[in-house]
Amino acid sequence: MNYLLHTLTILLAAAQMTTAGRFKVKCKEERVTAKAGEDDIIQCRFYSGSKAGSVAFVWKKADTMGIVYNYTTSQYGQGEQDPSYRDRAEVFVSEIPEGNVSLRLKNVTLSDSGTYRLSVASRSQNTEAQVFLSIRALGTQPVIYSPADDLGLLVLVCESSGWYPAPSVTWENGLGQNLTRYSHTEQTNCTGGSICMKSTLEMENLPAGNYTCTMWDQQLHEGLSSTFVLIHRVALGTVIGATGASICAFVLIVAVCWSWW
Repeated sequence: MNYLLHTLTILLAAAQMTTAGRFKVKCKEERVTAKAGEDDIIQCRFYSGSKAGSVAFVWKKADTMGIVYNYTTSQYGQGEQDPSYRDRAEVFVSEIPEGNVSLRLKNVTLSDSGTYRLSVASRSQNTEAQVFLSIRALGTQPVIYSPADDLGLLVLVCESSGWYPAPSVTWENGLGQNLTRYSHTEQTNCTGGSICMKSTLEMENLPAGNYTCTMWDQQLHEGLSSTFVLIHRVALGTVIGATGASICAFVLIVAVCWSWW
């Protein structure tokens, strides 16, 4: 009895595998990460026991009324396409007979983030798959400046906009010492769903030298840095910063000219 039950279980499993193998769709990843402004491909293939070219498939996005891309053997790419994907979404038409039903999106934006559903159908069968597309955005080059502080406390501010999600922020001096613990970072909403970053480094008796602010996206393994050159500190907390020696030379010339008067 146990032997018969075991045999039936094996045969049933084999039959299910055979049926599933006749018509199925498989995507390379269930979650895809892309960078705003670049092109991205959601890679998917279907497997069928019949001729691959006799299928139709539709790409849709969960939060849109229209379709992203619609393909049949007679027409494709038209119909009720969402206007935001017009001229940006395409498929690999010449490779569809080999089972390639991937979707290419051009110049992706933060609004492209979401769940994409792929429906594939033949004359007698249909199947589906879904992929979550996550768009991340690198912001603008950080700008460092030093506002006047009547209390005599040195403050350096690092600002950048256009990030998503919020990056990590670190401060270092010219010796490579991490000064992040002396900073305070805040974020605000910018246009298009992106994030504006502002990090303030606040220390007493900060010596002259280089101070670098770095904003980093951990998942993309990319970031942006800027360096502020602290040259001199005078009364009322006024700070002179530069990216080279030209301002220092200018201050020296003015001092010499003043002495002649």
